[in-house]
Amino acid sequence: MLPQTSKNMLLRPYAIVVDGRLEHGLEALFDDEGRLKELRPHTGNSEPFVLSAAFINAHSHLEYRGLMGEIPETDYHSWILAITAKKVAQSEARVREDCLLAAAENRATGVAFIAEHSDRPYSGEAMTKNGLDGVIFQELITIADREDTAQRLEFVTQNLLKTTSEFSGEVHINPHAPWTVDTQSLKNLAAIGGKVSIHVAESVYENELFLHGKGPLATVCKEFGMQLPTGQRVVGYLKDCGLLRKDVQFVHVCDISGEEAEVIARAGVAVAHCPRSNEALNCPRAPVRDMLDAGVLVGLGLDSAASSGPIDMFAEMRAALRVSRERGTPVTPEEVWRMATSMGAQSLGLGEWDVAPGSDAPMIKIHIQDAEDIEELMALASPEKTEWLKDEIPN
Repeated sequence: MLPQTSKNMLLRPYAIVVDGRLEHGLEALFDDEGRLKELRPHTGNSEPFVLSAAFINAHSHLEYRGLMGEIPETDYHSWILAITAKKVAQSEARVREDCLLAAAENRATGVAFIAEHSDRPYSGEAMTKNGLDGVIFQELITIADREDTAQRLEFVTQNLLKTTSEFSGEVHINPHAPWTVDTQSLKNLAAIGGKVSIHVAESVYENELFLHGKGPLATVCKEFGMQLPTGQRVVGYLKDCGLLRKDVQFVHVCDISGEEAEVIARAGVAVAHCPRSNEALNCPRAPVRDMLDAGVLVGLGLDSAASSGPIDMFAEMRAALRVSRERGTPVTPEEVWRMATSMGAQSLGLGEWDVAPGSDAPMIKIHIQDAEDIEELMALASPEKTEWLKDEIPN
């Protein structure tokens, strides 16, 4: 580190990620409050790390960390049934420990902000103890409580109250998915306004259900006595429910058309892309290129370790790049990095999130000194090479 003057700190990293691009030959001057004051050229010796904005985890389930490697099913429908059964067998103490571990691993991979889906009340405590900011979507699922949805809503409200007692960020009661929440409850939550995050078109089974009333999800709904309208695809159904609007995030969005991507964009709906989870459950490759071209703000989500594997934002970025190429509609490495940082922040309504003067983004150091471009940085980086910058800023 270079000498400090009047508590200011000057860093000369090997490179800086600016707007998703790997920029060499820049130095960063921080003020005595730890905020970036200036980026400017330099020609001196550099330090062996890359400076970047910390990451946004646009979709997460911390509580499933203990189920990593425990569910062998590789089909979405079978996997959902398996994880539902395993959840019932978990103790509350184990779930709390899993949340704490997953939050620590998010921190280790450079994540500063999480959009967290939680079916239980322990994510808030875990995020707080690990210094993570975010928004928590306390999930409402009524498929098994269709005859007493008020009682289920009260249960979720109690979970929310426990969460808010341990977490200072936003917490919202939130629908899990279009097929796991009855239509009236979905409309009621939509009518409240504010932020909503909902799993949408994760598999082809969802459109099969809403369009034709057939398929494995239709079988599950029938077993529980859940009656849902048919005759249109899921995006149209959600529009009827009031969920095509700003401050709504659709998660996964694997099975949509190019026209539906444009509909989502015009409505101001954001998307969380979870490529490793989608791939593990044999979901369609999400049309991310189509969504970006339409103007959708797309963030990158680590989902749960039960489906995505180890908590590693660099692995998620590499997967996003690879899957888009396999689909034949590639995104660029720079776009993927922005999905994990500045675009992910925009998708969740945050302020500027980049290495830029005045930015709200906390920053990380990635201990790599031989990457020539952002794709090479993705290939070489790992949580073990990641360090938080703010611990070095003078107080």
